[in-house]
Amino acid sequence: MLDDGSIQDVVLVTQLPSDSWFEGFVLRPNGKILASRLDEPELYTFNADDPDSTPELLHSFEEEANGLINLCPIPGASDEYLVLSGVVDLVNIEFEEFIAWRVALSPDDSSPPKVTKVTKIENTGFCIGIIPISERIVLIPDSFKNCIWRLDIETGNMSLLIADDTMKVAGGEGDFFGLNRVRITDEFLWFTNTSAGTLCRIPIERVQDDALVAIRTTGPVQTVTDDIPHCDGLALSRDQTAVYTCSYTDGFIWKVGIDPTTGEAKTDVVLKNLSAPTAVELVYVNDQPKLLVVCCGEIEMNWFVQDDQNPWSGIANINSAVSVTVVTQEETV
Repeated sequence: MLDDGSIQDVVLVTQLPSDSWFEGFVLRPNGKILASRLDEPELYTFNADDPDSTPELLHSFEEEANGLINLCPIPGASDEYLVLSGVVDLVNIEFEEFIAWRVALSPDDSSPPKVTKVTKIENTGFCIGIIPISERIVLIPDSFKNCIWRLDIETGNMSLLIADDTMKVAGGEGDFFGLNRVRITDEFLWFTNTSAGTLCRIPIERVQDDALVAIRTTGPVQTVTDDIPHCDGLALSRDQTAVYTCSYTDGFIWKVGIDPTTGEAKTDVVLKNLSAPTAVELVYVNDQPKLLVVCCGEIEMNWFVQDDQNPWSGIANINSAVSVTVVTQEETV
């Protein structure tokens, strides 16, 4: 139990391949986790409820990519996903040749995934994520061009949803990434800016009568908080009164409590001493929230400076990625 009472338990779920960096993962209908590896073009699945299970390599995209940047479920499809691949140079912080793929899985993984190339994504900077809006439209946040693109996966057409100064790199030494994670609710588009240490939201509306638009902004960007430096990962509670993100340099998990009436925010560190957490997902199992966290251990990058504390070293190879489950208790803000 932590200081604010919001974290009840922390469990090491599994150890992913050694020397790996995972950025994207989702909960599948069968209860397993699907995870994308950034430093290799590999897609894995594993059982988060069985710490003895071995992560299974489902597919490699090595013919056209050397890294998987992120993934998302496809609305209206069961156990089907869009996977964003690219040619990645993590040392020099270069990203290019982005491709969106459709991946259909079998419920018990007894047959190989069906993988289809959807479209190449061109004339962008760094496509850092892929967020579903409808069966046809996804959003692509661009961390280098400080904007969010709307992508039609049927035609490959791209259009600009929004570009804003709040998405720019802050410009400090060692700051390379501005706009990072994006999440969508019916009322807001939420996003983080890693170098600025900000959580922002934009009022939106769904466009039901135009499948090619699907979503539009209805107001200016609102800065919710600016005290989450080097933030990575983004997860929202169902009622949008709690937002979780992590510090990949300091090993923190933050909870940003948001007053639903005033929009005022209060940030608390609810978990410390993780080893380079890079992604978080909040899932509900039997109506109980669980925060899934991926930690990358010790990563050898000249621009990636971490705290010296390695709390998992006694139970896991710290040079390996691990997945951690944090059981949370939702509170009324």
